[in-house]
Amino acid sequence: MSHIVVDMNNPTPPYEQVRREIIEQVRTGELQEGDRLPAIRVLASDLGLAPGTVARAYKLLEEGGVVITRRGAGTTVAPGARQQAGKHAAAIARVSGGPVADELLELVAGPVAEARRRGHQDSEILAAVRQALAQA
Repeated sequence: MSHIVVDMNNPTPPYEQVRREIIEQVRTGELQEGDRLPAIRVLASDLGLAPGTVARAYKLLEEGGVVITRRGAGTTVAPGARQQAGKHAAAIARVSGGPVADELLELVAGPVAEARRRGHQDSEILAAVRQALAQA
């Protein structure tokens, strides 16, 4: 699992940011079926969040068919999760304002492709874009 970024200045609640980041990692293949997610307390500690915040994100992911939680075995990416993540990502895009304008997409596509070519994960690229926006 790649690094998850939670922006406390973002109006989106932290549990929803965690949920969206995991959905994106599943959608892009960074997380594969059967991959184990960190324990709730571990991820909460890493992100500086309350365990209940991460538990809420995991619960919503489980309800959405993206992860499975089994007592004693932890939380893993569910079978068929990539397809489910695609559906969730499309719904998130609709709620957050829909598709990006073609001109803007064209502007950022080149640098994103270059960052991927250099081995950076999508979550790292997104964190870098967020940091650049905060500094601009």
